[in-house]
Amino acid sequence: MDKLQLKDICFSYGEEQIIKNLNLTVESGKPVVLLGRSGIGKTTLLKLILNFIKPDSGEIFGVDDKTRISVMFQEDRLFPQLTVYKNLRLVKKDFSRKDAKNLMRELNLEEEVLDKYPEELSGGMRRRTALARCLIFSSQFVLMDEPFQGLDADSRRICLNAVKKYTAGKPVLIISHEIQDAEVLGAEPVRMEDISSSGA
Repeated sequence: MDKLQLKDICFSYGEEQIIKNLNLTVESGKPVVLLGRSGIGKTTLLKLILNFIKPDSGEIFGVDDKTRISVMFQEDRLFPQLTVYKNLRLVKKDFSRKDAKNLMRELNLEEEVLDKYPEELSGGMRRRTALARCLIFSSQFVLMDEPFQGLDADSRRICLNAVKKYTAGKPVLIISHEIQDAEVLGAEPVRMEDISSSGA
């Protein structure tokens, strides 16, 4: 898959229309950072792409039940009973200790983090671990919902550079509140209100 396309997507929760006539294209090598205020429907859009919910109308092209999508949610979703290293190996069984160590270093984390459990980590460390797991999954498309929330500016930039490296050549959609993310990533910034005629 080299392109994800959403055409004339509409979606409502009950009587409240969240998304109206939304059109968006995400292509290989042209990452998109989707911006917009809370409640405007960015996470709802993620759920539509993942087929967690169905649009009221419109079509989504480029993904189906067989598409391998690497997803990073707003929640870290790490398995608490597994060490960081085992959490990583869940998505890539042949991920070596050496490769894991190198990836941790790229995310400004020490090798000893690999042997810790999620509850032993700070919020920022858990976030970077969740990012690492997302980046190493062998996928056709990458979808991230506020992947850098809670990180300071330096950690955010480090993580953005890792995203740029590990997702090169794939369609990438990142939901964010920060337009600076697009600048660092070399991505196209797209505002939700510009692609959907709903003000919800």
